Amino acid sequence: MSDGPRDTEPLFGDIPPELRLTRALQLPPPLAEAELAARLLDLAAPNTHLDEAISFLGGGAYDHYVPAIVDAIAGAVGHSPVTPASPQPILQAVFELQAATAALTGLELAAAPFPDGPAALAEAVGMAARATGRTEALVARSVHPRYRAIARTLLAPALTLCEVGYHGGLTRSSDLAAALSDRAACIVVQQPNYFGCLEDLPALAALARERGALVVALADPIALGVLSSPGTMGADLAVADAQPLGSRPAYGSGSLGLLAFRADLAPALVGWRVERCGHAFSAVGQPSQCVHADRLVRPLAYLAAVGGEGLARAATLSLRMARETQRAITSLEGFALRFRAPFFKEFAIECDADPQHVAGGLLESNILGALPLQPDYPEMEGCALFAATERRSRSDIEMLRHTLEFLGEVGESEDFSLDADDG
Repeated sequence: MSDGPRDTEPLFGDIPPELRLTRALQLPPPLAEAELAARLLDLAAPNTHLDEAISFLGGGAYDHYVPAIVDAIAGAVGHSPVTPASPQPILQAVFELQAATAALTGLELAAAPFPDGPAALAEAVGMAARATGRTEALVARSVHPRYRAIARTLLAPALTLCEVGYHGGLTRSSDLAAALSDRAACIVVQQPNYFGCLEDLPALAALARERGALVVALADPIALGVLSSPGTMGADLAVADAQPLGSRPAYGSGSLGLLAFRADLAPALVGWRVERCGHAFSAVGQPSQCVHADRLVRPLAYLAAVGGEGLARAATLSLRMARETQRAITSLEGFALRFRAPFFKEFAIECDADPQHVAGGLLESNILGALPLQPDYPEMEGCALFAATERRSRSDIEMLRHTLEFLGEVGESEDFSLDADDG
């Protein structure tokens, strides 16, 4: 076996000489293992994590409760990649997750999971285009901005994504009707949408069906504990990110994309799925992206641990805590509810102060919240998203209210007022 090239120059051939480091790396002296571990702990100490902070953040990643058994099962399964050649127990887990996804969404079949929700959405829109032979997709602007951006990147140039505006936090039927044409393969609607508002999915689906377009619904899996399933509301395909089902929010991890669809749309699936043949499980198709076994089993373990009743309770408590959080925030001067539409666990707040400053002030008190909306929605200056799940308590909400109230008092004394005009 070769030890590899002795000359490292070819490895750096693509890097321009002027950008290469010509001196030795200036590294600190080596440390013993115990010293290195202590140093890494010191470096990590300033980080804020959800075991010590109170989270009112949402925007696609949520602080839902994770039963201890979920961590135990995920740890036992390990981090091996899931492929059609995986052992039978892993293929059975894929099959069971497909069945759970179809049951949650009220549709007939489901694909093997994707690395994240946006990847699953791109596949759903692609399926709609292949099934209809059309080249355009209408996406509500109330759909998560990252989902829209990633789907546009993955589907271009074969498919054009056109956006439909929102009014009062919702997609209006009249706006969708004006945008629909015979080129539209599908419409994409998020339920609840990015602002947390509940869309009129049946009405939007009926309009799409009149023009021969399919309906892709992006769902919150926790919300399906209390809301009607996408399938019963007219969706032909449904997508969800499984992060709320047994995974903690973490930068770059915790996601798992789920995709369900009508049985007659199965030939349009480019990815893969697992079918049961007697007591054995076999894969149909080939995966285009990789997922890992520990992520695969988390939503399965969560759903098995909590059951239908537990899922409904998590959804109901999230709904209740979100209402109480909204009332606590809007009881303060300088904060108002941005949209009057019904919402689930997330809502937009209009702040007299800069949401970035509000978020920074909350963070100093170990509270995560106030996700600014203006970077993705320029028209929503001074607006921020808040979310609450079943993990939040009334004492958490009271702490949030007191902190926001204190920030307003400090701001007034420093000419940074929560009562200032938005401009």
